[in-house]
Amino acid sequence: MQIPTTNLVLVFLFALHYVNRAIVYPMRMSADSQGVPLLVAACAAAITTLNGYLQCFHLTQIVRHPPLTSSLELDNLSRWAGICLFFVGMGANVHADGVLRNLRRRNDDGDDGGNEQDGTTTTTRRHRRHRQHHRQRAYHIPRSPLFARVSCPNFLGEIIEWFGYSMASGFSLPSVAFLLYTMSNLIPRGIAHHEWYLRKFDDYPIERKWAVLPYVV
Repeated sequence: MQIPTTNLVLVFLFALHYVNRAIVYPMRMSADSQGVPLLVAACAAAITTLNGYLQCFHLTQIVRHPPLTSSLELDNLSRWAGICLFFVGMGANVHADGVLRNLRRRNDDGDDGGNEQDGTTTTTRRHRRHRQHHRQRAYHIPRSPLFARVSCPNFLGEIIEWFGYSMASGFSLPSVAFLLYTMSNLIPRGIAHHEWYLRKFDDYPIERKWAVLPYVV
């Protein structure tokens, strides 16, 4: 069986990530998830569009990577290693997102004491709404092997994804630029999340010392 060209594989990996991020992930979110400001969504769409154009233009018009083969040459092995890293990172990202999403569903579980009957006082209805709001705003510490050392393995997984993608592309300029952009975006967010966890939970696991990158930050 003929193996697809390296360029085609890279385009597929890039598209696979954004199919998950733009279609699958939103469809699996809770209806009560916190909204995203329109300006933030517009900026993310603009950056993603520009990056998608640069990556695809480079892969279809600028460079032709050597084909993937079964040889043991270092260049070929590094491309295969990069592809494997991409899937490892994507798996970690999807799993960690699932853990966090299930925490939200856990917050939304439970009934509100039954349907309100005729004669229910305004105060009782207000108390029920308050309990429901409190339940939806309850927070829990995420638990999973991926969370053993870092607070944001979803961000770590995405960084691994794009490092693998960059390795598979021979560390081309567009792929390295996107990797650096991803890290500059996710690492500060991860640090902020880690600090929030520490403030929020007195019993936050002491072994979970790092925000995104184990033994680094």
